[in-house]
Amino acid sequence: MAHRPLEVDLSGHVAMVTGANRGMGKETARELARMGAQVVLACRSKGLGESAAAEIANSTGNSRVMAMQVDLSSQASVHAFASDFLERFDKLDVLVNNAAASLAIREITSEGFERHWATNVLGPYVLTKQLLPALKAGDEGRIVTVSTLAAGGLDLTDTQYERRRYSGTGAYRASKQASRMLTWELADRLIDTPVTANALNPGYVLTELTTNVSGPLKLLVKLTSFKAVTPLDGADTAIWLAASPEAKRETGKFWNKRREVRCRFREPRAIQELSKLADRQTGLTRPSAFGRPQRR
Repeated sequence: MAHRPLEVDLSGHVAMVTGANRGMGKETARELARMGAQVVLACRSKGLGESAAAEIANSTGNSRVMAMQVDLSSQASVHAFASDFLERFDKLDVLVNNAAASLAIREITSEGFERHWATNVLGPYVLTKQLLPALKAGDEGRIVTVSTLAAGGLDLTDTQYERRRYSGTGAYRASKQASRMLTWELADRLIDTPVTANALNPGYVLTELTTNVSGPLKLLVKLTSFKAVTPLDGADTAIWLAASPEAKRETGKFWNKRREVRCRFREPRAIQELSKLADRQTGLTRPSAFGRPQRR
């Protein structure tokens, strides 16, 4: 499905897109800026983020585009980033959790977590919780999480691949299953608030995430590359969930090509176990009604 531009006025809205210096994140940020939102590009590289922000501002005529630096694989970085954002902004209307890691070899962060898990699960988990006060300050905060139809293989007894043989593709797929499950938990907890939470499949887009593979998968990517869509097409559903009036009250759903699709990762007990694990691994408490989380 080709991207269908939305004609929505987002003037007065504040949007944040993680991993927005390239690919789908950049195109998502560009479209939100085109519709008039003030857009924050949350990027690991300050230089690449600022370059992307300048390009988006020039191409859309919207000068209210800025980059802020954050490393989602570092919880310390996420906390500092969120504090900085909350000092600068009174509200946040849209949070697009787009950034993700895809690695061929197992890496451990300075905080002791496998990098897929740290970047794709724990970082967005902390960021979203820290920004909830700003999301709830507006009329209709929207949380949009980029996942994949290929999600699966999560083992809550070994999220760090300390017992199992490591697989980069497996670790990526498992992290995306976890991000979906945490989205459903979040949506349930926010059901009585104006904030919505949804996840989506972007489709087959040739990015560093899909090309950074080895062995048989590398050959498969090469053979199927003709089926890939552009980053803008891949970003279409994220943009739609972030801005369209049709998606205003939708929450707790998994989307593909702007349509809800079935998600099999909805077992309540497993979601609860994952949520408790994420709380322990991030050192966050669970206040009632999802107020501002505090460090233990």
